[in-house]
Amino acid sequence: MSVNLAVSRTAGVAFWPLRNFEPGESRMTPTQSSNRRPADRRSRSGAAVVELAICLPLIVLLVFASLEGANMLFVRQAVVQSAYEAAKAAAKSNGSQNRGRTLAQQILTARNVTASAIEFTPTDVDNLPPGSRFSVRVAVPGDSRSITGIGPFNGLSIEAQATMQKE
Repeated sequence: MSVNLAVSRTAGVAFWPLRNFEPGESRMTPTQSSNRRPADRRSRSGAAVVELAICLPLIVLLVFASLEGANMLFVRQAVVQSAYEAAKAAAKSNGSQNRGRTLAQQILTARNVTASAIEFTPTDVDNLPPGSRFSVRVAVPGDSRSITGIGPFNGLSIEAQATMQKE
């Protein structure tokens, strides 16, 4: 066996030291011989079944959890948009509180969000003088669009508030 101490460049990478292989000598290291028998197909398929039995519930849980989370983000965005649009409709000089409430309800209904609570503060926005501030608060139960009904958002409330000035 001889060792070449020269630096060789192949595609810009230096290899050192390089080993010269004898003709017919394998570049791969020989495997150690042992008395092990090759793995049986049944034992391998049995291991696959066990891995599937362990991993499948976790994968299903992650899929449903991500669907529930994405669904709650969708509901939250709908609630924020409905609060903003209700406040914008009521803030106009020719707008009314009932128009804002109707618009907010239409936005939520279009997104299949049910059981919403829409509150204006102060309660009579129509009679506010121009420049007065008012708020619209929209609240929806966390399970209003739940896929499973047993998600982590049950019992929670998704709320949004928008504050504007009367024109």
